[in-house]
Amino acid sequence: MSELINNRQERIEVMKNLIRQLHEGRDEEKVRRQLESVLQEADYSDVFLMEIQLMEEGISRESITKLCDVHTKVLKKHLDLTETPDAVPGHPLHTFLQENQALLQRTAHIRKMIAELEKVSEEESADVLMKIRFLLNELMDVDKHYRRKENLLFPFFEKNNLHGPSTVMWTKHDETRTYLKSVIQSLNEAENISQKEMIAFARLAIEPAIESVEEMIYKEEKILFPTAMDLLTEQDWYDIYLQSPEIGFCLYYPEFEWVPEGGLVENVEKFKASDDKIHLPTGSFTLEQLINIFKTLPVDLTFVDAEDTVRYFSPGKDRIFDRSRPILGRKVQYCHPPKSVNIVNQIIKDFKEGKQDVARFWINFGGRFIYISYYAIRNDQGTYLGTLEVTQDLTDLRALEGERRLLQYDEE
Repeated sequence: MSELINNRQERIEVMKNLIRQLHEGRDEEKVRRQLESVLQEADYSDVFLMEIQLMEEGISRESITKLCDVHTKVLKKHLDLTETPDAVPGHPLHTFLQENQALLQRTAHIRKMIAELEKVSEEESADVLMKIRFLLNELMDVDKHYRRKENLLFPFFEKNNLHGPSTVMWTKHDETRTYLKSVIQSLNEAENISQKEMIAFARLAIEPAIESVEEMIYKEEKILFPTAMDLLTEQDWYDIYLQSPEIGFCLYYPEFEWVPEGGLVENVEKFKASDDKIHLPTGSFTLEQLINIFKTLPVDLTFVDAEDTVRYFSPGKDRIFDRSRPILGRKVQYCHPPKSVNIVNQIIKDFKEGKQDVARFWINFGGRFIYISYYAIRNDQGTYLGTLEVTQDLTDLRALEGERRLLQYDEE
């Protein structure tokens, strides 16, 4: 049979056919044996392509998500042979792998504590449960690990038209988060729980939650990360490296700086304007888009430069305080009532001297609750560039209660 499946797409077609059989409810063991017989030439990226093509052919993302654990289990024997990629310390992949090790240490410890529950006395079981609760709280740190994948790594898959697997994996992330949150909440609300109830809860709820964490680690190290190492460039990884601290790390903090081979690479283009685009460090706009974004923001903005000169105010039909073009180029001190100029001068003086970065006020104005903030604008070297005034009507926001989780448009 090997000569019939040495072509990659033919091999994927065979895999897809067998996965469809799983989807239709065929016996998992029979499918597993057939898959193993055709996977001698397969690699980790075949699993990604298989999922993408199945979704393109009409199997829903929800169905693929449900089958994800099943077909990973079926393919496990073959995936076990895939080596987890290696990376130098400081590289984003190295950080992901170190976090996985820290997570697995916690899940192993939790399993040990669950086994302890069956051995200790009724009085000692409460202490064991407390340790389990502590470890579960630590496991919730996996949220940062997942968010870095979702917001920093997955976009590079999508740029390469590999949308399906990242959406499936994101759904599995959410399942794991829900498992952990639910278990922790149940433990926090439990009172006077008996040892037998603890053991039952551990087997029925805690173990599935930590299995979800462990299964995701397996998928990352045997499928996602090997594919990522083939797919992403050094520049891509460097972009991830630079942005990772903004999201944070999971039970591990990188000890080493990382520079791509060949030296330091700038992660973003310097600010520039072209005929149709204004390029900023985190994205680009057309001039029309930028003007209308500022017009749409639910806040009023005014920018005063380092020489105390008003340089910009945002447009908007519902401005709280009047602004007109003649104030542009005017000293900010002349734009305020004389009785409040001393406050303006004090804020700017403190900002320039680096004593403060924010000044906040709130007032009642025309029957509305108005929140006013002044922010010192500085460059990466700390040089003062000016002051940004942000004004917002918080009246309606302060009146919000409860939750709105379903789509419901506000009435005009």
